[in-house]
Amino acid sequence: MGIFDKVTEKIQQTKTDIRPKFLSVSEEELKKLLIQGESLVSTITQAVATSAKTLILTNLRIIVYDHGMLTSSFKDYYFRDMRDARLDMTVLSGGTITINADKGNNAGTVTITDLPLQESKLFYSHLQEIERDWWEKKRALELEEKRAVAGGTNISMASPQNSSTPATLPGDDIESKLQKLKGLFDKGLIDESEYKERKIKLLEQL
Repeated sequence: MGIFDKVTEKIQQTKTDIRPKFLSVSEEELKKLLIQGESLVSTITQAVATSAKTLILTNLRIIVYDHGMLTSSFKDYYFRDMRDARLDMTVLSGGTITINADKGNNAGTVTITDLPLQESKLFYSHLQEIERDWWEKKRALELEEKRAVAGGTNISMASPQNSSTPATLPGDDIESKLQKLKGLFDKGLIDESEYKERKIKLLEQL
């Protein structure tokens, strides 16, 4: 091990040692945050002495738990709303994870610094795996939405007046859209609130 590696290891060990144990999120607290169908993947806490933030990674989102001295707060970033996430590393500040969200209640950019270097690498590798899975899911959702739009705006070519082919009734078309909508919800591509909102809009067309 070279002198540079030894210095890096020493700095990171010092940062880890000053992180107080009471700032970590307990397993019971984590369970209270998870919703139906959600599972915990990994966690990482800033290596700072006070007001440390913890990143909680699940199969659906990243939760930023801000544990202050007097109050605590949570902000979540669903993978379906995220544009990307990246990891930057330096010897002095350790790992820095930046999350960019295009949509959702917390749309924008959030940056978490001072993460233990080795832990941040492992955390980010798990994050990338889930991000890749969600890229495929979002792509499938976009295709479904394009098909739905195309199906609603298609204009049939004029047919002879003596054609006996029955016209599609509006109710049949809405029923088909409701089935597709339920399929998106079952696959986890949309959440319950979005499913209910879209369902109400479709039923209003009857």
